[in-house]
Amino acid sequence: MDALSRLFAVLTVSFTVGGVTSLAEAPPVVNTAPTVIVAQNAVQRVWRDPAANTKPKALCPQWWDVALTAGWQPDQLRTQDQIIHRESRCFTKAHNTTLNADGSTDLGLTQINDRSWCKPTRYYPAGYLQTLGLIQYCEDLFDPQTNLRSAKAIYDYAQKTNGNGFTPWGK
Repeated sequence: MDALSRLFAVLTVSFTVGGVTSLAEAPPVVNTAPTVIVAQNAVQRVWRDPAANTKPKALCPQWWDVALTAGWQPDQLRTQDQIIHRESRCFTKAHNTTLNADGSTDLGLTQINDRSWCKPTRYYPAGYLQTLGLIQYCEDLFDPQTNLRSAKAIYDYAQKTNGNGFTPWGK
């Protein structure tokens, strides 16, 4: 049997078994129930932050108010939100101990580098953040308020020296 005969046979069987209506477009299936993903996101956002609807497309809306009390400006919150999500996925106890080639670690919501900002250096023998009086130990950066206040101090330093406060986070 050649290819054309086979095709004709398949079509004949399809029409006979399935009928002509099988070629017509099926009516769209309307799913009135929300998908599981939407339901999970909605529950998660409501649980974490009842005002999440006022923060459209926020990745970590639960930290916006904390960031504002830590000194961040409202126009900086979108970028700060992206940084928190990229660096720690909104998790306060995030601790990178393996990815830095120099052996340093990154701590907290904004993943502040210990070697650069909280360990003693030639210029800041007590550590930069300790000199500012923001922390006593690097582990203090696991506290969200302390982390976001310290990140704001780092932002201000980078803004003053580089003209872009988000450069420490690669923005």
